[in-house]
Amino acid sequence: MENEFLQDPALIQEFLVESEELLQRMDQDMVALEANPADAELLNRIFRALHTIKGTSGFLGFESVVRLSHRAEDVLNALRRGEVQLRKRTINALLAARDQLGHMLTDIRSGGLQSYAIDALVTELEACCQAASVSKPGEILIAEQPVQPEEALQAQASAPGRKNHDAGPGEPPPPSPAAAGNAIEPKKATEASAASMRVDVRKLDELINLIGELVLERNRLCQLSRDISAGRIAGEPLESAFSQSTARLSFITDELQTAGLKTRMMPIDAVFRKFPRLVRDLAQNLRKEVQLEVRGQETEIDKTMVELIGDPLVHLIRNSLDHGIETPDKRLELGKARHGAIRLQARQEGDQIVISVSDDGAGIDAERVLRKAIEKGLVTAERGRQLSNREILDFVFLPGFSTAEKVSDVSGRGVGMDVVRTNLKRMNGTIQLDSLPGKGTTVLLRLPLTLAILPVLLVQVSDEDYALPLRAVLETSRVRSGEVHEVEGSEVFRLHGETLPLLRLNRMFAVEGDGGGREEKVVILLIGEKRIALVVDRLIGQESTVIKSLGSSLHHSSSVAGATIGGDGRVRLVLDPAGLLAGVESKSREQVLQ
Repeated sequence: MENEFLQDPALIQEFLVESEELLQRMDQDMVALEANPADAELLNRIFRALHTIKGTSGFLGFESVVRLSHRAEDVLNALRRGEVQLRKRTINALLAARDQLGHMLTDIRSGGLQSYAIDALVTELEACCQAASVSKPGEILIAEQPVQPEEALQAQASAPGRKNHDAGPGEPPPPSPAAAGNAIEPKKATEASAASMRVDVRKLDELINLIGELVLERNRLCQLSRDISAGRIAGEPLESAFSQSTARLSFITDELQTAGLKTRMMPIDAVFRKFPRLVRDLAQNLRKEVQLEVRGQETEIDKTMVELIGDPLVHLIRNSLDHGIETPDKRLELGKARHGAIRLQARQEGDQIVISVSDDGAGIDAERVLRKAIEKGLVTAERGRQLSNREILDFVFLPGFSTAEKVSDVSGRGVGMDVVRTNLKRMNGTIQLDSLPGKGTTVLLRLPLTLAILPVLLVQVSDEDYALPLRAVLETSRVRSGEVHEVEGSEVFRLHGETLPLLRLNRMFAVEGDGGGREEKVVILLIGEKRIALVVDRLIGQESTVIKSLGSSLHHSSSVAGATIGGDGRVRLVLDPAGLLAGVESKSREQVLQ
């Protein structure tokens, strides 16, 4: 039915932003409610969310949304009144309704609602409201059909004559999102919602105040220019006035930059809140019992980073679920708790965000990884014996590397890990893997707070300037020519008792360097727990800069992260420390295998 309010794009946009936020929160709340059926506040919050979506969609004339949300609201209302008890079947039906509502909102954002086959889902919701579903104490949340990932559900829906063997006695199995209509497409929804975000009005007030200060300083500079042109100011008074105005302008610009970045910051909970549902669904599909612990969800990160970090975290959590956490019976045999644990944590360290994903599962066998690496010709047996556990585990980040005997349709430990590292590199981040067989695995991600502004150390080789991300700079030092040695075709030198690979930027970029002197300047870079040394001609200093992509021309250059423009108008390359390290390690492997 047509509605005059459909002609108001701003009103629809506000409805979509609010409704999508409510649905994201519902995922988290419904999983929490499943674990705590007696939590009335959770139940009321889910009910209010659906009631809000129903009311606003009715006002705008979205009848399909109204119909489905109303039926789901009926189920929640029956639960609130104690007419029915919360069971696995009820949670499954409510989650299927939530997914379908998400798909409808995505369609509205894309241009309008379509025709949906939701009769089966509506019927199931109505069945969940029947008084006959009341359970006796102790029968709440009985075991029923495991929720399957979207791909498996679609395959099952398309398979003729399939029966569900896990449905409760005398009960029809809960409809899958695929059977009730297409499930929400998370990636599409994320891209659609990327165009808008909520900003605290206090952040905007601070930004406006600073803009006002900037306008005043602009007026001061304009007056100063007029005075100079008219000859009313010269000599020492001119220098003093110009120096004061420049200092004031620099201060305001720094404050404005900080305030501007704050408006783009949002809690990483926007990413974390989808994982309780993911863990719940996959754990049931894999017949595992898993508890997800989330910490630091209030940590703020740039909105651009929020949009990019989601996929790598999904890879890591699926790996933990599929190949990390053991089945309940296996865990009991090993003397572990029946429930496995996955911990997702975020914290800020200086100008970086650190995200850790850890589990108490089977871990990764370094010896097995090494055998695979030797089989694939990635390292010789002799060299392999000299590698540390962490260096061996780094092989899982190579494309196509896997120790799995059987490839899973959910994930594979090592399969897709190269994609994770590639995505981290796009964000100027690093990844570190630690694992103990039988104890578990921890993956540590380090990301910059923002991609917009990058603090760098400027160095010079010949007459070319290069920028190094400051967060990767450990220290600067000097090395004498007699301290440099060649090992397996690569230059190294010792610093603080540790042997470091030496990389000469003039050779990498084919420029003439000062090199060959008795003493050379080096910059020590720290990537994860590994160090490399870069030989440079001069150290220029630190500054904050804006990094820009170089597009397809240098897309495959692993050592270059982007470019920036200096105060003199010249282009400077921003180097990628992780790419530099990867290049050194690749060259080392080639030398070993020759």
